[in-house]
This record gives sequence, structure tokens and C-alpha cells, in this order.
Amino acid sequence: MESPAPRGNRPSDPVRQQLVEIRRGLLRLHKALIDSERTAFEARSGATSNGQFLQLLLQDPFFVWLRPFSGLIAQMDEALAAAEGVSEDAAGAFVAQVRALIATTEENSGSETRYDVVRSRDPDVLFAHVELARRVGPAANI
Repeated sequence: MESPAPRGNRPSDPVRQQLVEIRRGLLRLHKALIDSERTAFEARSGATSNGQFLQLLLQDPFFVWLRPFSGLIAQMDEALAAAEGVSEDAAGAFVAQVRALIATTEENSGSETRYDVVRSRDPDVLFAHVELARRVGPAANI
């Protein structure tokens, strides 16, 4: 008798599917944040080409607060692509990291973060935030 495929390799694996959906939400939020911050940066400093903007994202201190979002997306991509799949514990850890990234001021130290400012300023960011927060809220189980 043939042994079943490892849990993480089954397309119908609910843990993997839920993590894929959370990653998609995080990616949408990340794009909305980048678009919003590009507009703010260019209003202050002038238009940039896409290549220049990529360099700014990677090196300019104005964008440093976005790097944890980028890094978490990359980590999730690696875990989802791994042959052994994603365990419930690993998926739960990713969800906890997403929650921490999108925590509101009341949930943080009480001081407004750049994320709070951008979320308040841009309805596209707010929409993506709410959508992701619903997906990873305290009731979300992975």
C-alpha cells in the first residue's frame, strides 16, 4: 500500500490553505502600504522611476518600517514552498507575527506608529488592514 503524501503537500490541506489566504491578505496590505508611501515620498521629494523606487525601498530610512512586512512575506513563501509542508505550529507562529505587525496603537505601547498614520490616511490601506485583521483575529484558528 502506498503511503499518503505528507500533510503539507496535499492541495486540500486546510492549514496550508488558510496560511495561503493570510499571505495573500498580507501581500495586498503590503502593496497598499508601498503605494501609499510612494505617493507621500514623491510628494515630498519628487517623482522616481520604478528602479529608483525599488532602491529607495531597500535603502532609504523613510521605508525601513516596511521591511518587516516584506521579510515576513518572504518567510511565508519559503515555508509554503518547502517540501515538508507547513506544520500547525509554524502556521500559528506566522499568524502571531502578522497580528503583531498590524496591531493598532491601543495594542502597542500607546504611541502612534507609522503604520497607524498610513492606515488612518489611506482608505485602501485601511480596507486591506481590516480584511487581514478579520482573517487573523483572535478567533482565527490555524
